[in-house]
Amino acid sequence: TEGIPCPPPTRLDEPRRRRLPVSGPELRSASEVRFRGLPPKEAIMAKHDNRMPIQTALGYVEEARAASRDWRAKSWRDHEMYDGDQWTSEDRQRAVDAGIDPLTINRIFPAINLILGSQELNRANIIAKARTAKDGQIAEIMTEALAFVLDQNDGQYRIGQAFKDAVIPGIGWLYCGFNNDPRQERIKLDFRDWKEVFWDPFASPWLESDKCRYAFFQRWMDLFDLQCLYPERKKEIGEAFSGLSAHDSDYSYMDDEADIVEQDKRVLGSTRWSDPERRRIRPVQLWYPVLEKAVFALFPDGQCVEVNTKLPDAQVYMLVRNAQQLITTSVRKLRVKTFIGSYELSDEPSPFPHGQYPFIPFIGYLDRYLNPFGVPRMLSGQNEEINKRRSMNLAMLQKRRIIVEEGAADDLQNLYEEANKPDGFMVLNPGGRSKMEIIEGAQLSQYQIQVLEQSEKEIQQISGANDEAMGYTSNANSGKAIELRRQQSSTIMASLFGNYRRSMSRLGQLVIANVQGAWTAEKVLRITDKMTNAERFVTVNQKVLGESGDVVEIHNDITQGMYDVIVSDAPATDSVREQNMNLLIEWCKQSPPEVIPYLMGMAMEMSNLPNKDQLMMKLKPMMGITPEEMDMSPEELQQRAQQEAEAKAQAEQMQQQAQQQLMQAGLEKAGLENELLRAQIDKTRSEAGMKAREQDRKEFQTGIEAGNAIRQARNEDAAVASLMPPAPLPVSNPQPPMPYGQTY
Repeated sequence: TEGIPCPPPTRLDEPRRRRLPVSGPELRSASEVRFRGLPPKEAIMAKHDNRMPIQTALGYVEEARAASRDWRAKSWRDHEMYDGDQWTSEDRQRAVDAGIDPLTINRIFPAINLILGSQELNRANIIAKARTAKDGQIAEIMTEALAFVLDQNDGQYRIGQAFKDAVIPGIGWLYCGFNNDPRQERIKLDFRDWKEVFWDPFASPWLESDKCRYAFFQRWMDLFDLQCLYPERKKEIGEAFSGLSAHDSDYSYMDDEADIVEQDKRVLGSTRWSDPERRRIRPVQLWYPVLEKAVFALFPDGQCVEVNTKLPDAQVYMLVRNAQQLITTSVRKLRVKTFIGSYELSDEPSPFPHGQYPFIPFIGYLDRYLNPFGVPRMLSGQNEEINKRRSMNLAMLQKRRIIVEEGAADDLQNLYEEANKPDGFMVLNPGGRSKMEIIEGAQLSQYQIQVLEQSEKEIQQISGANDEAMGYTSNANSGKAIELRRQQSSTIMASLFGNYRRSMSRLGQLVIANVQGAWTAEKVLRITDKMTNAERFVTVNQKVLGESGDVVEIHNDITQGMYDVIVSDAPATDSVREQNMNLLIEWCKQSPPEVIPYLMGMAMEMSNLPNKDQLMMKLKPMMGITPEEMDMSPEELQQRAQQEAEAKAQAEQMQQQAQQQLMQAGLEKAGLENELLRAQIDKTRSEAGMKAREQDRKEFQTGIEAGNAIRQARNEDAAVASLMPPAPLPVSNPQPPMPYGQTY
């Protein structure tokens, strides 16, 4: 059945792969999972050796190639549709035989380019987020390290290549590994052609190491290059090349799309394993997981470090001493086997610190069999219909149908040719005019155009590349209607870009793991501020030596820490930029004065003004942003802001203290004035009392003197009276009492 994975061919000694439905407690032991499908002898040997037998590896190669033959052929056809080769040889020949000139109206090309342009304009940024507070600063440096690795490997271009393969054939690949050339960046990011990467057909192409049994990369290369990679095996490689050149013709039925390209590029046809003329060979680099026991040290911040014999004794001691918990368990680790035919070149443990496949898949869509496919798969039928109907319509406009009775003309072929010429000259027999009828094809061509327009509309509906999204004139008149149709286009492509973000997240995880494994020495990174374009340099793994010369501390230790990978995809289209810029301008109208310069700077960065960097350099001093602040890093700006806040708080505190002291002085002055006033009042009271007492004394003295004078006068009167004779007594004549109220 079309699309169902085929079993591997039985020409090798590898038996058919046995698979059983397992779930929950029925899951088989690790050894059963690991050695299933192997012959008894090979299984016994494999239990004592983690290396995969060469016959097993060859069986996996044939299994993956056979199972992917159908969908790879369809993906190859999808790429042909995008490239403009939209007529099959059979359809083209039938059209020519029918007198129709085959026309190609490539509607898939602009629809695909709209999606690719959206990715180019809205490039995703990979950000490392710290899991603990103490790793905040090193997380920012790790984010810059990710950008540094991408810049050194032309990462955005390679990501664009992989995304293009995801959109057209359905799957693209990047490879994250190590570079052996000391003149270049140690971490390598390379593009892998979708035609040269294969994986376990029973697993998802996302290459989850706990579910995918193997994945391999097989590309054509010169024999000389392979011998340079393995100089100690140069003789064996030459013998293998000769043997494969002599016997590989039996396997030409297994040629794939990579072989097609190789054949088209060379005059002589190539075989699957070797090309004797150009001396090119196609080795297999197969990655597969094995189960191994390992000891891990767990730390409170979530970090997990494997404790193995490769680490120095001092480091092992520190890990065991500082670990929160030690765990011994069996984990999956990758190995890589390189071979050509049955000649094995190497089988070694993975050189990477992570336990994942080093391939990053970029996937468009997956069908029900987990086979990838791209956007052209859904548009090919409509585009082929457009080509055929457009060709038919042109033929109808150019050709005429002629109905002729016998005897109308002597040469009917000449009559047909002249009738289909714009200036045809036809000679008829007498009465032949009534025996001939010419039917214009233009009468029927309008129906072909109507059906053709329906196919073009379907292409827009399926791909999301409508007129509004592509900037064409449409029947949408209002701005709201245009915006809704643009949102509809984005909604249709949402799942495609969701897979793109997942691939970017996996890329970030692998790069971070390789950075922590490869950047163990001091390294200087140049960091560019995204807002101001100011540059600064940061040294990672900087050793701080003590007085004795020993390392006492490592600043910016990038080999430690746990990070979460965040993919940000802020749109960069003109409409979205303008909306964000207008939003910031509105904020400026309602913000405090001290915030306005920063909001204006952000609005200027979002604008599309030419030479905006030079304009910003002139405007920033006017907005209160000093040149020193332009060259500062975010950490330095934060530290400076903290210092300014502390200085401001200290100044406010000093001002409050001064105000309190001034108030205290005022209170003390008021107290002194009150005491002075009280003293004056007391003095006045005292003086008034003294005056009153003096007056009282004087009055008392005057009274005494008056009393003395009165007594003296009385005494004198008494003395005078004593000297005078007594007076006679008067005769009494009593009278009766008067009534009350009457007088005499």
